[in-house]
Amino acid sequence: MKRISMVGVVASTSGAILAASTVILSAGLAVANPSTDVAGPGTKDPTGLVGVDPGGLDLPVMVPVYDPNPKPSHTVPNDFNAPRPPLPPRDGDDPRDEPPPVFFGEEIDSYTSSIIYVIDNSGSMTLSVEPFTDENGEVVRNGNRLDRAKAELRRSISSLPDTFSFNVIFYDECTLSCWSNKQRATSANKQYAFSWIAGIQPAGWTNTGLAVAQALRDKENRSIVLLSDGSPNFLDCAMHYVGTFDQHRDLIRNENTQGATINAFGIGISSDQDARSFMLAVAADNRGSYVEVR
Repeated sequence: MKRISMVGVVASTSGAILAASTVILSAGLAVANPSTDVAGPGTKDPTGLVGVDPGGLDLPVMVPVYDPNPKPSHTVPNDFNAPRPPLPPRDGDDPRDEPPPVFFGEEIDSYTSSIIYVIDNSGSMTLSVEPFTDENGEVVRNGNRLDRAKAELRRSISSLPDTFSFNVIFYDECTLSCWSNKQRATSANKQYAFSWIAGIQPAGWTNTGLAVAQALRDKENRSIVLLSDGSPNFLDCAMHYVGTFDQHRDLIRNENTQGATINAFGIGISSDQDARSFMLAVAADNRGSYVEVR
């Protein structure tokens, strides 16, 4: 794993991120599956986008439309060295008196004795990974990306002291939450979460912006772990609207009024520059670090 801290990193404009051409918004877009209409047979939704089959992998949504004079739709912030807003005060007992949450070996600092995990379960999470050791110390030789994410999620939750509170949100083109509000990390709640996590299966597309924004609506929590294996490619549960990378980032930034830290983990995306750059940007926007998981 490679950890990239967002503090002290300088990004030049030459590092501008080009949004994936497969998600360019245009009324005249060609589509991957023109026989399927989101708004019902024979109709199109107001954006002019025709629906796509949410099953299978979250592969390119539509035929790319090329601009002869392309402009970057979003950029990695070039002010990484600029002063950050002050971190929020810690509440009550200093949670550092307890072991901090850990995710893929990284300590996750918490300022409110709570943490919310936001985990990608889109279709591409079915892709296989190299053998890994699960939370029980057993080697998993035929696992996929979601299997590895689940094992690390269980490991992290298991280590939470009962003074902590937590919640888990999985997302594809929409979201699933373990609870409507975070719960104390008691043994009973951990076991309930493990049973719920076991039932989550990979399918559909990737709505990172909505999922993180949902986690950020808990204004008492200021620590979020985000894991994804790809770029966002839808911005609403009905799959009517793709959204640009900037729009996903803006949704997250605008919801983060409490100054939460978002630590981003990219699984299997070291060679996917669009996905990697998006995750780097989200971490940079929200005081976090970025870690690559192979």
